[in-house]
Amino acid sequence: MEAKCTSAIVLVIVQFCGFSDTSGQTLVTVNAATANEFNNVTMMCTPSFLTGDSLLQLVWAKVDDNGQQIGLALVISTGRTTNGQYSLSNNNLIITEVVRGDTGNYKCTVSTTIGNPGDDSAALAVNYLDNPGLKLMSNDDETAIFECTEPDGFPTPITVAWIKDGNELGVSDTDKYPSSDTTLTINDVNETDEGVYQCRAENAAYSGTEGKLSNTATLSIAFATTSYIPILSTEVPKKETDCNSTGLVVGMTFVGVLIGFIICLLVCFIISKIRKSHEQVPTSKNTNQSGQQAYMTYTGETDKETNHTYQDLQKKDDNQAVYVNVKAKTDKK
Repeated sequence: MEAKCTSAIVLVIVQFCGFSDTSGQTLVTVNAATANEFNNVTMMCTPSFLTGDSLLQLVWAKVDDNGQQIGLALVISTGRTTNGQYSLSNNNLIITEVVRGDTGNYKCTVSTTIGNPGDDSAALAVNYLDNPGLKLMSNDDETAIFECTEPDGFPTPITVAWIKDGNELGVSDTDKYPSSDTTLTINDVNETDEGVYQCRAENAAYSGTEGKLSNTATLSIAFATTSYIPILSTEVPKKETDCNSTGLVVGMTFVGVLIGFIICLLVCFIISKIRKSHEQVPTSKNTNQSGQQAYMTYTGETDKETNHTYQDLQKKDDNQAVYVNVKAKTDKK
Protein backbone atom coordinates (compact mmCIF):
# COMPACT_ATOMS: atom_id res chain seq x y z
CA MET A 1 0.00 0.00 0.00
CA GLU A 2 2.84 2.37 0.84
CA ALA A 3 4.69 1.62 -2.46
CA LYS A 4 1.66 2.48 -4.55
CA CYS A 5 1.34 5.89 -2.87
CA THR A 6 4.99 6.66 -3.55
CA SER A 7 4.66 5.85 -7.27
CA ALA A 8 1.60 8.01 -7.56
CA ILE A 9 3.36 10.96 -5.95
CA VAL A 10 6.34 10.66 -8.30
CA LEU A 11 4.06 10.58 -11.35
CA VAL A 12 2.22 13.69 -10.24
CA ILE A 13 5.49 15.58 -9.68
CA VAL A 14 6.82 14.65 -13.15
CA GLN A 15 3.63 15.78 -14.89
CA PHE A 16 3.42 19.01 -12.86
CA CYS A 17 6.99 19.98 -13.70
CA GLY A 18 6.05 19.77 -17.39
CA PHE A 19 8.93 17.73 -18.73
CA SER A 20 6.52 16.21 -21.23
CA ASP A 21 2.97 15.06 -21.44
CA THR A 22 1.95 11.47 -22.21
CA SER A 23 2.23 12.17 -25.97
CA GLY A 24 5.81 13.41 -25.71
CA GLN A 25 4.92 17.02 -26.66
CA THR A 26 7.08 19.78 -25.19
CA LEU A 27 5.22 21.95 -22.72
CA VAL A 28 5.46 25.74 -23.25
CA THR A 29 4.18 28.49 -20.97
CA VAL A 30 3.79 32.15 -22.00
CA ASN A 31 2.93 34.75 -19.40
CA ALA A 32 0.52 37.61 -20.14
CA ALA A 33 1.97 41.08 -19.80
CA THR A 34 0.80 44.66 -19.33
CA ALA A 35 2.72 47.85 -19.97
CA ASN A 36 2.04 51.56 -20.20
CA GLU A 37 2.44 53.10 -23.61
CA PHE A 38 6.01 54.03 -24.60
CA ASN A 39 7.54 51.72 -21.98
CA ASN A 40 9.41 48.48 -22.64
CA VAL A 41 7.77 45.12 -21.94
CA THR A 42 8.92 41.49 -21.74
CA MET A 43 6.79 38.53 -22.85
CA MET A 44 8.18 35.42 -21.07
CA CYS A 45 8.30 32.00 -22.74
CA THR A 46 9.23 28.97 -20.60
CA PRO A 47 9.64 25.60 -22.40
CA SER A 48 9.97 22.27 -20.48
CA PHE A 49 12.18 19.55 -22.00
CA LEU A 50 12.33 15.79 -21.61
CA THR A 51 15.46 14.32 -20.11
CA GLY A 52 18.17 14.52 -22.73
CA ASP A 53 16.06 16.80 -24.93
CA SER A 54 17.34 20.18 -26.16
CA LEU A 55 16.05 23.24 -28.01
CA LEU A 56 16.19 23.28 -31.77
CA GLN A 57 14.29 26.51 -32.52
CA LEU A 58 12.08 29.08 -30.77
CA VAL A 59 9.80 31.44 -32.74
CA TRP A 60 7.76 34.43 -31.57
CA ALA A 61 4.81 35.66 -33.62
CA LYS A 62 1.70 37.79 -33.18
CA VAL A 63 -1.54 35.81 -33.60
CA ASP A 64 -5.25 36.54 -33.77
CA ASP A 65 -7.88 35.35 -31.33
CA ASN A 66 -7.97 31.96 -33.11
CA GLY A 67 -4.24 31.46 -32.77
CA GLN A 68 -3.47 32.08 -36.44
CA GLN A 69 -0.22 33.91 -37.13
CA ILE A 70 -0.49 37.54 -38.28
CA GLY A 71 2.22 38.42 -40.78
CA LEU A 72 5.79 37.20 -40.49
CA ALA A 73 7.44 35.86 -37.37
CA LEU A 74 8.84 38.57 -35.15
CA VAL A 75 12.00 36.86 -33.93
CA ILE A 76 13.56 33.38 -34.39
CA SER A 77 16.17 31.90 -32.09
CA THR A 78 18.16 30.37 -34.96
CA GLY A 79 18.16 33.45 -37.16
CA ARG A 80 16.53 36.83 -36.76
CA THR A 81 16.87 37.59 -33.06
CA THR A 82 16.22 41.32 -33.54
CA ASN A 83 13.57 42.99 -35.65
CA GLY A 84 13.04 46.71 -35.15
CA GLN A 85 11.44 47.15 -31.76
CA TYR A 86 11.43 43.36 -31.16
CA SER A 87 14.34 41.34 -29.78
CA LEU A 88 14.97 37.95 -28.15
CA SER A 89 16.59 37.48 -24.75
CA ASN A 90 16.73 34.04 -23.00
CA ASN A 91 13.72 32.84 -25.03
CA ASN A 92 11.76 35.96 -23.97
CA LEU A 93 10.34 38.56 -26.36
CA ILE A 94 11.40 42.15 -25.62
CA ILE A 95 9.22 44.90 -27.12
CA THR A 96 10.76 48.37 -26.95
CA GLU A 97 8.52 51.40 -26.41
CA VAL A 98 5.21 49.67 -26.90
CA VAL A 99 2.32 51.59 -28.41
CA ARG A 100 -1.38 50.91 -28.30
CA GLY A 101 -1.15 49.16 -31.66
CA ASP A 102 1.01 46.45 -30.06
CA THR A 103 -1.96 45.24 -28.02
CA GLY A 104 -2.84 41.63 -28.91
CA ASN A 105 -1.87 37.95 -28.54
CA TYR A 106 1.69 36.68 -28.88
CA LYS A 107 2.64 33.00 -29.39
CA CYS A 108 5.89 31.24 -28.57
CA THR A 109 6.52 28.02 -30.55
CA VAL A 110 9.29 25.64 -29.39
CA SER A 111 10.87 22.78 -31.39
CA THR A 112 13.20 20.25 -29.65
CA THR A 113 15.42 17.35 -30.62
CA ILE A 114 13.22 14.64 -29.08
CA GLY A 115 9.77 15.92 -28.16
CA ASN A 116 7.04 17.17 -30.43
CA PRO A 117 6.87 20.97 -30.96
CA GLY A 118 4.89 22.83 -28.36
CA ASP A 119 3.49 26.36 -28.19
CA ASP A 120 1.54 28.72 -26.03
CA SER A 121 0.17 32.25 -26.39
CA ALA A 122 -0.81 35.06 -24.08
CA ALA A 123 -2.15 38.59 -24.35
CA LEU A 124 -0.25 41.86 -24.15
CA ALA A 125 -2.30 44.80 -22.87
CA VAL A 126 -1.01 48.33 -23.50
CA ASN A 127 -2.33 51.03 -21.22
CA TYR A 128 -2.70 54.52 -22.67
CA LEU A 129 -4.51 57.76 -22.04
CA ASP A 130 -4.82 60.82 -24.26
CA ASN A 131 -4.94 64.42 -23.08
CA PRO A 132 -8.41 65.90 -22.65
CA GLY A 133 -9.55 69.26 -24.01
CA LEU A 134 -11.04 72.12 -21.99
CA LYS A 135 -13.55 74.80 -23.05
CA LEU A 136 -15.37 77.58 -21.20
CA MET A 137 -18.94 76.90 -22.29
CA SER A 138 -20.87 79.59 -20.40
CA ASN A 139 -20.05 82.76 -18.51
CA ASP A 140 -23.32 84.47 -17.68
CA ASP A 141 -23.83 86.80 -14.71
CA GLU A 142 -23.39 84.42 -11.78
CA THR A 143 -22.38 81.03 -13.22
CA ALA A 144 -19.33 79.72 -15.07
CA ILE A 145 -19.36 76.33 -16.84
CA PHE A 146 -16.26 74.47 -18.05
CA GLU A 147 -16.47 71.34 -20.22
CA CYS A 148 -13.73 68.69 -20.27
CA THR A 149 -13.85 66.44 -23.33
CA GLU A 150 -13.30 62.82 -22.24
CA PRO A 151 -10.22 61.39 -23.98
CA ASP A 152 -9.58 57.95 -25.41
CA GLY A 153 -7.80 55.55 -23.09
CA PHE A 154 -7.36 52.06 -21.65
CA PRO A 155 -8.28 50.73 -19.20
CA THR A 156 -11.65 52.25 -18.47
CA PRO A 157 -13.34 53.91 -16.68
CA ILE A 158 -11.76 57.29 -17.17
CA THR A 159 -12.40 59.89 -14.49
CA VAL A 160 -11.80 63.65 -14.39
CA ALA A 161 -10.25 65.78 -11.66
CA TRP A 162 -10.34 69.60 -11.72
CA ILE A 163 -7.24 71.75 -11.27
CA LYS A 164 -7.15 75.47 -10.36
CA ASP A 165 -3.87 77.38 -10.36
CA GLY A 166 -1.91 74.11 -10.37
CA ASN A 167 -3.68 72.55 -7.38
CA GLU A 168 -6.53 70.07 -7.28
CA LEU A 169 -9.84 71.86 -6.77
CA GLY A 170 -12.03 70.67 -3.92
CA VAL A 171 -15.53 70.24 -5.32
CA SER A 172 -17.29 68.61 -2.36
CA ASP A 173 -19.55 71.68 -1.90
CA THR A 174 -22.39 70.72 -4.22
CA ASP A 175 -24.08 74.10 -3.81
CA LYS A 176 -21.00 75.84 -5.16
CA TYR A 177 -20.12 73.08 -7.63
CA PRO A 178 -23.38 71.31 -8.59
CA SER A 179 -21.58 69.29 -11.29
CA SER A 180 -17.92 68.30 -11.35
CA ASP A 181 -17.52 65.23 -13.58
CA THR A 182 -16.72 66.07 -17.20
CA THR A 183 -18.54 69.39 -16.68
CA LEU A 184 -17.59 71.83 -13.94
CA THR A 185 -20.32 74.28 -12.93
CA ILE A 186 -19.42 77.13 -10.58
CA ASN A 187 -22.30 78.99 -8.92
CA ASP A 188 -22.16 82.44 -7.29
CA VAL A 189 -18.97 83.39 -9.09
CA ASN A 190 -16.81 85.92 -7.23
CA GLU A 191 -13.18 87.10 -7.03
CA THR A 192 -12.03 83.94 -5.29
CA ASP A 193 -13.01 81.91 -8.36
CA GLU A 194 -10.60 83.79 -10.61
CA GLY A 195 -7.68 81.71 -11.84
CA VAL A 196 -6.28 79.28 -14.38
CA TYR A 197 -8.32 76.09 -14.76
CA GLN A 198 -7.48 72.65 -16.16
CA CYS A 199 -9.04 69.21 -16.12
CA ARG A 200 -6.99 66.04 -15.54
CA ALA A 201 -8.01 62.69 -17.00
CA GLU A 202 -7.18 59.58 -14.97
CA ASN A 203 -7.59 55.80 -15.18
CA ALA A 204 -6.15 52.83 -13.35
CA ALA A 205 -2.81 53.15 -15.16
CA TYR A 206 -2.51 56.94 -15.01
CA SER A 207 -3.74 58.43 -11.74
CA GLY A 208 -2.90 61.45 -9.63
CA THR A 209 0.04 63.42 -10.94
CA GLU A 210 0.50 60.83 -13.72
CA GLY A 211 -2.90 61.75 -15.15
CA LYS A 212 -3.14 63.65 -18.43
CA LEU A 213 -3.73 67.40 -18.23
CA SER A 214 -5.82 69.49 -20.58
CA ASN A 215 -5.08 72.91 -22.00
CA THR A 216 -5.65 75.89 -19.69
CA ALA A 217 -8.57 78.34 -19.52
CA THR A 218 -8.47 81.54 -17.46
CA LEU A 219 -11.53 82.76 -15.58
CA SER A 220 -11.53 86.49 -14.84
CA ILE A 221 -14.24 88.48 -13.09
CA ALA A 222 -15.57 91.76 -14.50
CA PHE A 223 -17.36 93.64 -11.70
CA ALA A 224 -20.74 95.13 -12.60
CA THR A 225 -23.06 97.30 -10.51
CA THR A 226 -25.35 94.46 -9.52
CA SER A 227 -23.37 91.28 -10.11
CA TYR A 228 -20.08 89.68 -11.01
CA ILE A 229 -19.72 88.71 -14.65
CA PRO A 230 -17.25 85.87 -15.35
CA ILE A 231 -15.34 86.27 -18.57
CA LEU A 232 -12.60 84.38 -20.38
CA SER A 233 -9.73 86.82 -20.28
CA THR A 234 -7.91 87.78 -23.43
CA GLU A 235 -5.09 90.28 -23.82
CA VAL A 236 -5.22 92.86 -26.53
CA PRO A 237 -1.77 94.36 -27.11
CA LYS A 238 -1.64 98.14 -26.79
CA LYS A 239 -0.83 99.96 -29.97
CA GLU A 240 2.17 102.21 -29.57
CA THR A 241 1.87 105.79 -30.80
CA ASP A 242 4.04 106.59 -33.80
CA CYS A 243 5.54 110.08 -33.50
CA ASN A 244 5.99 110.30 -37.26
CA SER A 245 2.33 109.47 -37.84
CA THR A 246 1.27 112.13 -35.30
CA GLY A 247 3.42 114.78 -37.00
CA LEU A 248 1.97 113.87 -40.38
CA VAL A 249 -1.60 114.27 -39.11
CA VAL A 250 -0.81 117.68 -37.56
CA GLY A 251 0.88 118.86 -40.76
CA MET A 252 -2.02 117.77 -42.96
CA THR A 253 -4.47 119.52 -40.64
CA PHE A 254 -2.50 122.79 -40.87
CA VAL A 255 -2.36 122.62 -44.68
CA GLY A 256 -6.09 121.97 -44.84
CA VAL A 257 -6.86 125.01 -42.65
CA LEU A 258 -4.55 127.22 -44.75
CA ILE A 259 -6.15 126.14 -48.03
CA GLY A 260 -9.60 126.80 -46.59
CA PHE A 261 -8.54 130.30 -45.49
CA ILE A 262 -7.15 131.12 -48.94
CA ILE A 263 -10.36 129.92 -50.62
CA CYS A 264 -12.46 132.12 -48.30
CA LEU A 265 -10.33 135.20 -49.18
CA LEU A 266 -10.67 134.48 -52.90
CA VAL A 267 -14.46 134.14 -52.66
CA CYS A 268 -14.75 137.40 -50.71
CA PHE A 269 -12.61 139.22 -53.31
CA ILE A 270 -14.76 137.95 -56.19
CA ILE A 271 -17.99 138.95 -54.42
CA SER A 272 -16.57 142.47 -53.77
CA LYS A 273 -15.65 142.94 -57.42
CA ILE A 274 -19.11 141.84 -58.53
CA ARG A 275 -20.78 144.36 -56.17
CA LYS A 276 -18.57 147.22 -57.40
CA SER A 277 -19.33 146.43 -61.05
CA HIS A 278 -23.07 146.64 -60.31
CA GLU A 279 -22.65 150.10 -58.71
CA GLN A 280 -20.95 151.59 -61.81
CA VAL A 281 -23.09 153.70 -64.21
CA PRO A 282 -22.00 153.10 -67.80
CA THR A 283 -22.90 156.55 -69.32
CA SER A 284 -21.16 159.84 -70.00
CA LYS A 285 -21.70 163.57 -70.63
CA ASN A 286 -21.32 164.79 -74.23
CA THR A 287 -20.96 168.30 -75.73
CA ASN A 288 -21.58 169.15 -79.37
CA GLN A 289 -19.18 171.19 -81.44
CA SER A 290 -21.12 174.45 -80.88
CA GLY A 291 -20.51 174.27 -77.22
CA GLN A 292 -24.12 173.63 -76.47
CA GLN A 293 -24.96 170.88 -74.04
CA ALA A 294 -25.94 167.73 -75.81
CA TYR A 295 -27.87 164.82 -74.52
CA MET A 296 -27.37 161.17 -74.90
CA THR A 297 -29.28 158.13 -74.01
CA TYR A 298 -28.54 156.85 -70.46
CA THR A 299 -27.91 153.19 -70.79
CA GLY A 300 -27.24 152.48 -67.14
CA GLU A 301 -30.84 151.42 -66.79
CA THR A 302 -32.44 149.60 -69.63
CA ASP A 303 -36.20 149.56 -70.04
CA LYS A 304 -37.46 146.98 -72.42
CA GLU A 305 -40.37 149.17 -73.55
CA THR A 306 -38.68 152.58 -73.95
CA ASN A 307 -35.34 154.27 -73.61
CA HIS A 308 -35.07 157.27 -71.26
CA THR A 309 -32.93 160.30 -71.94
CA TYR A 310 -31.55 162.40 -69.09
CA GLN A 311 -30.17 165.95 -68.97
CA ASP A 312 -27.80 167.97 -66.85
CA LEU A 313 -25.44 165.08 -66.30
CA GLN A 314 -22.47 166.27 -64.27
CA LYS A 315 -19.26 164.46 -63.68
CA LYS A 316 -18.06 163.71 -60.21
CA ASP A 317 -14.32 163.93 -59.70
CA ASP A 318 -13.74 163.39 -63.44
CA ASN A 319 -15.12 159.91 -63.11
CA GLN A 320 -16.51 159.01 -66.50
CA ALA A 321 -18.99 156.61 -65.00
CA VAL A 322 -20.41 158.53 -61.99
CA TYR A 323 -22.71 161.58 -62.38
CA VAL A 324 -24.81 163.70 -60.04
CA ASN A 325 -27.94 165.90 -60.41
CA VAL A 326 -29.38 163.53 -62.94
CA LYS A 327 -32.87 164.46 -64.16
CA ALA A 328 -34.96 163.26 -66.95
CA LYS A 329 -34.98 165.29 -70.11
CA THR A 330 -38.27 166.89 -71.07
CA ASP A 331 -38.96 166.82 -74.77
CA LYS A 332 -40.18 170.16 -76.18
CA LYS A 333 -43.21 169.99 -78.27
